[in-house]
Amino acid sequence: MLKADIRKIYKEKRLSLSESSFKDKNNTLSNLFISWDKIKNIEFIHTFLPILSQKEPDTWSFIHKAWEQKPKISWIIATTNFKKKELAHFHLNKETKLLTNQWGISEPVDAQIFSIENIQMVLVPLLAFDKQGFRVGYGQGFYDRFLAQCPQVIKVGISLEPPLEENITDIDNYDVSMNYCITPEGIIDFSKQF
Repeated sequence: MLKADIRKIYKEKRLSLSESSFKDKNNTLSNLFISWDKIKNIEFIHTFLPILSQKEPDTWSFIHKAWEQKPKISWIIATTNFKKKELAHFHLNKETKLLTNQWGISEPVDAQIFSIENIQMVLVPLLAFDKQGFRVGYGQGFYDRFLAQCPQVIKVGISLEPPLEENITDIDNYDVSMNYCITPEGIIDFSKQF
């Protein structure tokens, strides 16, 4: 399937989720994440903050559970420069002031800049993904460009749905595959065969 077709289908699918189903899926995702052995020795995790009006996975539940149960994890979030199509990265803590930008994304105000060389894991936003670990996002390429700058990080997709049955057909050299994806059905390791 082509990314544009997948994007359209999965945006609609996500928006059609009932509030109770959305809440249940998010609760499962955050429980899987917080109990995952892979985060045991991780200190710096970069995450997207959800656009809840678009029913993106609620990474706030990951953050709040980690603040309670895994306090050694430091959270990194981004601001978006839509003109340059780049992300800038900042520490997130309980005192960080956030403002919602025109696209509904919470972004830090006056936060401490963070160097991407220290990031160990990135939670990657997506609309859908295939069994090869490739994802379909909103089509702007922000995360592919960011991930290309830090190839050493563990790339973890967060999805409300299982993988696509067929592969994404229009993958190009700029697409960066994920190492793992957390879904309500479990955590997928792309280094292992399906």
